[in-house]
Amino acid sequence: MTSRLARLLIATTLVLVLAAPAAALAHDGGPRHRTCRAVQNGAVPRNLTAQQAQALAAACATRAAAIRSADEAFAAATKPARDAYRAAVAPLAAQVRPARDAARTACRADRRSQACRDARVAYRNAVRAVAPQVRAARQTLRDAIRPAAQTHRAAVRAAQQAFRTTIRQLLGRG
Repeated sequence: MTSRLARLLIATTLVLVLAAPAAALAHDGGPRHRTCRAVQNGAVPRNLTAQQAQALAAACATRAAAIRSADEAFAAATKPARDAYRAAVAPLAAQVRPARDAARTACRADRRSQACRDARVAYRNAVRAVAPQVRAARQTLRDAIRPAAQTHRAAVRAAQQAFRTTIRQLLGRG
């Protein structure tokens, strides 16, 4: 029924969301990086000297620039694959849309009527007809994005590790 299309759309959305780590990193690393945000806002931790605060600000800026660069490289590397996926899935969604609208219209008045049942069957058949093509397009997208995602993760890990090393040296812990 409608839940199948909803699952299909959710799966598609999930793939697109996973394909855009730049959006996930838009909050500057989340709560783990409060210190960088505090330093950027001028609130330096009490136990740091002015020179250490400047070095911390520079390390934060370097990390942010490296992550931003990795995000931009990922977005650029995956754009053709995402565009191809959208181009492949759009006509399939257009094939299903009339059956969905017909089912909604037929079931709006009475969900138990024969017209509603027939419309739901037609909708299910339309979704089943396009599901293999959507799955194939999704798999193609995953396969095309995988190398760029691995490169992105490696670049972000390297930036985070360099940041941690700098901070340890700065604080005399490493």
